[in-house]
Amino acid sequence: MEIDLDPIGHALSDKRLSVPIYQRSYAWSEVHVIDLLQDLASAIDDSEEEYFLGSIVATTGKDDREEIVDGQQRLATTSILLAALRDFFFADGDTDRASDIERDYLATRDIRTQEKTPKLRLNETDNDFYLKRILSLPGDPDREILPTKVSHHRIAKAAEIAAKHVSTLACLGNKPTERLLELLDFISKRAKVIWVRVPDHANAFTIFETLNDRGLELAISDLLKNYLFLTAENRLAEVQAQWVAMIATLEAVENEAVVVGFIRHLWSSTHGATRERELYASIKKSINSKQGAVDFAKQLAAGAKLYAAMLNTDHDLWKKYGATARGHMGTISLLQMIQIRPLLLAVLDKFAVAEVRKTLKLMISWGTRFLITGGHGAGTLEKQYSDRAQEVRKGKITTTKALAAAMVGVVPTDKVFEMAFSNTSVSKAAFARYYLSVLERQVEKQKDPELVPNSNQEEVNLEHILPQNTGGGWSHIREDVARDYYNRLGNHALMKVSANTLAGNESFAKKKPIYKASSFKLTSQLGKNQQWDVAEIEGRQREMAALAVKAWPIK
Repeated sequence: MEIDLDPIGHALSDKRLSVPIYQRSYAWSEVHVIDLLQDLASAIDDSEEEYFLGSIVATTGKDDREEIVDGQQRLATTSILLAALRDFFFADGDTDRASDIERDYLATRDIRTQEKTPKLRLNETDNDFYLKRILSLPGDPDREILPTKVSHHRIAKAAEIAAKHVSTLACLGNKPTERLLELLDFISKRAKVIWVRVPDHANAFTIFETLNDRGLELAISDLLKNYLFLTAENRLAEVQAQWVAMIATLEAVENEAVVVGFIRHLWSSTHGATRERELYASIKKSINSKQGAVDFAKQLAAGAKLYAAMLNTDHDLWKKYGATARGHMGTISLLQMIQIRPLLLAVLDKFAVAEVRKTLKLMISWGTRFLITGGHGAGTLEKQYSDRAQEVRKGKITTTKALAAAMVGVVPTDKVFEMAFSNTSVSKAAFARYYLSVLERQVEKQKDPELVPNSNQEEVNLEHILPQNTGGGWSHIREDVARDYYNRLGNHALMKVSANTLAGNESFAKKKPIYKASSFKLTSQLGKNQQWDVAEIEGRQREMAALAVKAWPIK
């Protein structure tokens, strides 16, 4: 193992570097980029001899390039800043200096093909965008490439910030060239990193683990990935391939929260509810052999396909379950039933197709009842779902009927649900629209009403019968009463957009004919009322509550 204190600019100039496929894509947000640029500027203004950027861990990779195990964000951002310096000199007509910066820090050019070879090569997700948007010269058509990934947007934003920073520096004083060359010299000679070069990946992952133990703030997904790679030993390639497959399936490598959320929900599905802060320690405690690392990596790759379908109802997985199941999944997403994901993963993995269809519908009833009653905290609810998930995976629960029986005592009863429903207020318009659309189907006495909301707000939207601001035809109701009852579900009605526009904040007497003419039965029934006050709202909501028990059954 070799350890050097090396200026980051010298490292970019003197080495051929690459970010391996399994590493995260460019992840720095605006604040990270701005912090780095401002810190460099402050260090220069204060005449600091050195500015420490942290550590870089690298190992020998393919094509005689050093693979970056840790530190790719700092290297990429520094490269983007150097490209901004080159662009400024190029635009200023100083093509010699622009060429020098490109040749020394950014890319070399093949004398025969004139193809650029970057000093730093990013991972497969980002490299082509980086080559065209960052390394191409201003005016090159390649610079017009459009970002297609979140990481691409971040790279483009970092380039925009760097360009603005360079332009601002050039405007300070009457010697812009000297100011920019001072920044270039600082990057090349005084902005330093501890460069840790290890002979193989196993050693690199050990160093990564040690750095974390010493308090470096690292992403949970990076820690988990590193631990699995370290534990895999001579089966590293298998684990790396499965990790890459997981990331590719989720199509969200840029989104740390999605990756960590998936891993946590999958782990909870097999090992019981696990909080995010406990996840790394729990996995590290349970997986301590290379076979364990391989098996879990395979489980991650397989589970990612199910998780991706849970996040996207257009996923091909739903073809075998049908349009109704696809709609149910959409409703689960609408109701933000995140705590149920460990159980969903287990059900999709283990249940027969017909049972999955029934279970999805049952889950919607659960979710609605929990939302209305407010019963169980998020942690308690996720524990229940995770416990059921383990029972599904162990074969103790194999049908929807058995799953429903296992949740008796957890899910609110009909009596509790009806009582809560009769008093609930709903501030989220999407939820209110959903509840009313399901109740509308129930009141029409369909045998099996679909629990799928009508989300087309261009056709149907939400009407508040009693307006929030009283006055005019509503002066008989006090403002504090209007505020209290405005979001009561009994005060909501579905209406076609054109009719709702006509109704506006008119008095109930003027809106009554519009309600009566509505094609929605619950709305048309409003035409039977002589007036609209607290008593009418409460009475209508009690009727809705009786319907709700039938609309969201738990048997």
